[in-house]
This record gives sequence, structure tokens and C-alpha cells, in this order.
Amino acid sequence: MTDWTFEELVGDSEEFFARHFGERPLLRRGALDAARARELVSVGRLDDLVAMETVHPAYIRVARGGQGIPGKAYTRVAAEHGAALTEAVVPEQVYELFRSGGTVTWNYLHHFLPSARRLVQAFTQAFAAPAEAVAFLTPAGHDGYAPHHDPVDVFVVQTEGTKRWRIWEPTGERRSDPATYPDGTLGEPALETTLYPGDVLYLPYGTPHAAAAGNLVSLHVSVTVTQRRWRDLLRETVDALTADEEFATVPYLGGTGTHDGPVATALAAKLGLLAERLAQVAPAAEAARLTTAGQERAGASRPREFERLASLSGLSPQDPLRRSKIPVAIGPSDGGRTQLSVNGHTLAVPDAVAATLRLLEEGGSVQAGELLQGAPAPRSVRAAESLTRLGLLEPATVGAGSAIR
Repeated sequence: MTDWTFEELVGDSEEFFARHFGERPLLRRGALDAARARELVSVGRLDDLVAMETVHPAYIRVARGGQGIPGKAYTRVAAEHGAALTEAVVPEQVYELFRSGGTVTWNYLHHFLPSARRLVQAFTQAFAAPAEAVAFLTPAGHDGYAPHHDPVDVFVVQTEGTKRWRIWEPTGERRSDPATYPDGTLGEPALETTLYPGDVLYLPYGTPHAAAAGNLVSLHVSVTVTQRRWRDLLRETVDALTADEEFATVPYLGGTGTHDGPVATALAAKLGLLAERLAQVAPAAEAARLTTAGQERAGASRPREFERLASLSGLSPQDPLRRSKIPVAIGPSDGGRTQLSVNGHTLAVPDAVAATLRLLEEGGSVQAGELLQGAPAPRSVRAAESLTRLGLLEPATVGAGSAIR
């Protein structure tokens, strides 16, 4: 299965951000072919998911007639050998509600499907912001939810059947909470359209909308992106600047006379220290850090640790290795060996290995057969394999940096 790209869904990204982002909807007919759309999620795949015996109710919601149905209508307490385990969704009750016209919503689809996780990753990379995938399965001829807006940007991918959308202009100031609108209060829609498998629709933050299935069961996936505002980014910067012990002590704010006395004096000193640190921030470097932090948020990353460990068998002496991002504490030399602390493990390595690791902290790579300089290549390779299994080293890609000599 191939990865998804942001451009595959929205087209030219520069045009998207210039003409549509945060301002107006975008409809892309046939952005994906039907088969490609079904790779994301199919009706049959949702059957597989709902059939799992311990699906927590947080993952599934059901709505009928535009209104949510209480979870107790389709959940139970799962038990094994008489012991209660957890509250769980009852598949047959979900099916019965679907047969009677209920729309089934599967939240956090990327927690279960690798395809949805790949899709979410594309948006997390594009926006450096949290994203999640939600599937909406609606019976033929039935409405989904009542007209409403979401406090997030929404990207819709139709995967099976058709769905008719009504979209209104945002009403006044865009609110930071979801809202439902009674029938008739929004007036005539600004846009009415039907989505077919492979079509993609973008709805800016706060855009009121409603959708209904056509004459077939309809399935679409919405990727929601919670944008990071300036206040969020500045808060992250301040959090990073105040993470050390100088800001870790606890002031006493109670009592009489403290507000204009010692506490106020101490606060002025801390504000002055923070101002000094803010003045030293390099904007370009901090913007890069904030971007990377947003792109690496939990929920979209796809670790490949099993593959990484499997690939380590049979390193050749010529294989280049570099330092990973995992931090390591390198101790002093003691009798020709140096103690390392990494990932909760403590081990002693020859001083020559520690010296090479210190050099790698500055970039570059080293061949596996030369990690332990002066030793036979097979011994050096075994040492390299041990450090890569711990995550301290990783294979270096072409162009990763100059080799250490």
C-alpha cells in the first residue's frame, strides 16, 4: 500500500493555500480513482472493525434523524470468566440502529487502520498540527447529522456510494466550539453538490454543512485538522524556555501583603529572565523547531521498529551508520571502557567506541567495520549491531553527511 500525499487530495498546494485555506470550500472531482479511494476504507473493512469484541464506545457514535443516540443503546460491559473487563460496543445493536436509519461514525480511525494513519500523516506533515480521521457510514436515503459547523478544518474523501452536501457561508465570527443549527435558520445553502467515490471536499474552519446519502449506502472519511494558533505556538516557545530548574521553584501566593512584596519582586525577576531568553530566540530556528514538533505529534507517526530490528541482521563492514535522535549519556573512561546510558540501559563500551560516538554527535557517519577502530572488522560489526539494536545508531542514508575518518 502506497502512502497518501497532501497534493494528491487537494491538488496544487500553493494554489490551495492562496485561494482556499481558511476562506472558501474546495471541491476536487475525481481526485482519486474509485479503487484508490476504497484503499482508504471500505464498508467491508468497517464490518471487520465493528466485529472486534472489545471496541470501546469512545470510537463509535450513532445518530438518527440528525441527533445522537445515547451510547447505552449499543454498548455493554464486556466480561471474561465472570470478571468485568471494559465497556464495549455490541455489533448487532449497532447494525440494528444502522438498519433503522442511523449513521454510524467511527472516531479515530487512524488508531485501527494503517491506511487511515498514512492519510493522517500526510495532513500532519502539511500543517504541522494535530489531525485525525473519522469515518461516516450512512444508510441509503438517510441524513447524517443536522446542519452544524466544526471548529476545525475538514477534508472529506468519499470512498463508497454517494453523499449530497449542503454548505453555507460561515455565520459571523467563527466560533471555537461546535454548533448545531435548527432547520431554516441558515437560509439557502451557498453550495449544493453530490460527492462520488474519489471526490474530495475541503471545508474551512467554522463552515456550516449537512450531508445525506444517495440511493446507496454512503461511506466517507473526514480528516479534521486542529490548527495551531499564534497563542499556541508562543505558549510552546515559552514552555521550552521555562523548562529548566530556574523556573521550577514554587512561590507562596497566599497570605497578607505578599502580592506587593516578595512575590511581586520575585515575579519581576522571573519576567525579566524570560524576557532575556525571548530576546535570544532565533526566529528561523524556533520556527523550524515548532514545525518539526507539530509534524511529529503522536497519532500520525508510523514507527518501523520491528522492520528496523529485522534489517540489522547481517550488517556488512561497509554499511554506514549515524547517530539517531535518541539521547545518550556518555560517562568518563574507567580502565579503558566508558559507560553509556541509553533508553534505560547501561552498558560499558571500549573508549574508542565512545570517542566515535562523540564525533557522530556533530554529524557524519561511520562504517560498521570501523566503529571499533583497531579491531578486526567482524568484532566492530558486532559492536555496531549491538548499538543499533539499542537505537543509539541507525543506518545512514545517501547524502546523510561526511564519513568520519
